[in-house]
Amino acid sequence: MNENAEETRPWLRVKKEDCPVGAPQQAWIEASMTWFASEFGREPLLGGIVLPGPSLASGYTGTPRQINRLIAGVCTVMSLEPSDLTVEFFDLRDEEDKDGKRAVGHYYVRDGRPVIGLDVGEASDAEYLTAITAHELCHVRLLGEGRITTGRKDHERLTDLLTVYFGFGIFSTNAALRFADGTPGFSVRPLGYLDERALNAARNDGYSRVGYLTEPEFGYAMACYAWLRQETEPSWARHLDPGPRTHLEQGLAYLSRCAPKGQFPTTKAGAIRVAVRVGPNTAAAGLSFPVFTRGGARSER
Repeated sequence: MNENAEETRPWLRVKKEDCPVGAPQQAWIEASMTWFASEFGREPLLGGIVLPGPSLASGYTGTPRQINRLIAGVCTVMSLEPSDLTVEFFDLRDEEDKDGKRAVGHYYVRDGRPVIGLDVGEASDAEYLTAITAHELCHVRLLGEGRITTGRKDHERLTDLLTVYFGFGIFSTNAALRFADGTPGFSVRPLGYLDERALNAARNDGYSRVGYLTEPEFGYAMACYAWLRQETEPSWARHLDPGPRTHLEQGLAYLSRCAPKGQFPTTKAGAIRVAVRVGPNTAAAGLSFPVFTRGGARSER
């Protein structure tokens, strides 16, 4: 092989045992997950990951009643009372900005009451709406409860990451990059530095991004979530799109090599250490909602 091959083809430098994200992103994700454990306790981990439910393929059309049940379900998982919130809907499908972006959700406070807004243009897609709802409700848990302020530059990224900690990572991760093909499961696994977007963007129907984390960041965040639950081969990984599933698998391989179970490689001496022992699921694990269900306890094969 040409000795300069790695310089001209950087993807050759990627190894399966490497962390799927760069050192700054890795440290931020691990430190943030550690902070979540100290702020919210381990109950979100004990409750199990949230999985797409069977009714996704049986009758969900985005009616007001179905949407309200979906929102109530997300609230229950996130320990929020729906009656304490105001939910409003908007339609900005024809109001993209100059960069082709448009809002799909928002959060603010009115008269001391948290308000979340959801795009009705996405209401018929239950999994997508779940991801948006989870993100906005994480604003309530972070901003609304005074844990952080909007002055924190990473507050939107932290909000995306919190959806993973609360068990909604499958929805958030799969929503991060969507292609307009419309064929379920049509995707590819990334190879080296060529991500899923680069490999698919040549198709005429294009793609769209939602959220503030990249696919590798979501994939590694999911790996950290599994690691805190001491899952080395989580059965729920099959629900992830192929691209982020590859990053998850790479992240778990890296963590298995570099850290004890339940801890992270970048944990410094004297800092807070997270070591979660996951036992039988709590009562929350039995919850069932119109479009998703709670996953079981950790699985290790």
